[in-house]
Formats: sequence, C-alpha cells, structure tokens
Amino acid sequence: MKSKPFGALFGLLALVAILGVVPAFGQEASEIDMTPGAGASASAPCVAVHNCFSPNPDMVAPGTTVTWKNTDTVSHYVTSGLSTDNTTGTVFDSGNLIKPQGTYQFTFANAGTFNYFCTVHPWMTGQVIVGPLGQNAPGNQTGIPLGPPYTAPTNTPMSNMTSGSMPASNATVPEFGPVASIVLAIAVLSVVVFAAKTRVIPRF
Repeated sequence: MKSKPFGALFGLLALVAILGVVPAFGQEASEIDMTPGAGASASAPCVAVHNCFSPNPDMVAPGTTVTWKNTDTVSHYVTSGLSTDNTTGTVFDSGNLIKPQGTYQFTFANAGTFNYFCTVHPWMTGQVIVGPLGQNAPGNQTGIPLGPPYTAPTNTPMSNMTSGSMPASNATVPEFGPVASIVLAIAVLSVVVFAAKTRVIPRF
C-alpha cells in the first residue's frame, strides 16, 4: 500500500503550510490606555509628561493591531495626524467618540511614525512607531516630539514604508500568508484525492 509515503508527503506539505500560516495568527497586539483625567484640561498632569495616551510612544512591529482603551471618565477620539496639519484622519480615525471603557483598534501594516490625537481634547497627543521586527526608530522614550519619521532600511521596499502613503485600512498581509495558503490547499486536496481513489484514510 502506498499510503505511508503519501502520508509522509502530506505531512511535509502540512508542516510547511503551518510554518507559513503561523505568522498570520501570531500577529502581535498592543494596548494604549487613555490616562484618567487626560480630558480635564490642557494643564492635566499627563500633558506635561506626554502620556495622556500610555505608552507613548508605542513601538510595534508591522502587522501589529493596536487597541486604544478609554480608561478615562469622559469620551475621546483617536485620529491620525496632528491638530496643526492637513493630514488629520487620513490614516486612521475612530469615527465615533470612544466612551469610557470603550476601545478602538487599528492594524499597522506598514512601517513609519504615526502621530495621533484626540480631536475633542487636542492636548492629548501620541505616536505609534512601527518598525520591522520591533526594531523601531530611536528617540525619546518618555514623550514627543521624537525627531524625524522612521526611515526604513535600504533593503525594504520604500513604496510601502512611508507613513503618508499608508491607506486607511485595517487589512494586513502576513509575510508568508499567500504561499502558505496555496501549500495548505494542495496538501488538503492531495489527501482528499488519495482518499477518494483508494477509499482509505491515510494514517500518519
């Protein structure tokens, strides 16, 4: 019976597919809390130390889903950009007020330095710095500004690395996602064809 060699081949294909799919399901997550009392006034204690959003800056790898949680007692917005520029809300925007204990999520697919603020309380500002494999731009870990935007390594396609070019989308494509899906589909199809022809379910 040829089920053992065929089973070994299927096992190998499945292993390759799993290794490729794991990054998709292993995407990192990060939480940023809105500091209690941040919305009180521009003289709130968190304003001076730049942690009305905490941590600030939040340094993550591409593909990380960042969750903003409102731990304050009043509602807030999360909007990309600065209150003084013309890029407000072009990358991400909560759209609605985030009520106390409410959350808003956005997945950062590309590397870059992303400013954001609360449009109701513009003194609440923060940054998310996205760098490959967690190697982010150096800077002041306790506040902003942090200097020039993150510059991608020379071996990384620049077309996907500028913060201004990032579409306002939560969609991400894991590094090995498409290949892994094809390999997994082939493996599953192979075992189905084998079972149909031999009427035997292969044992691994």
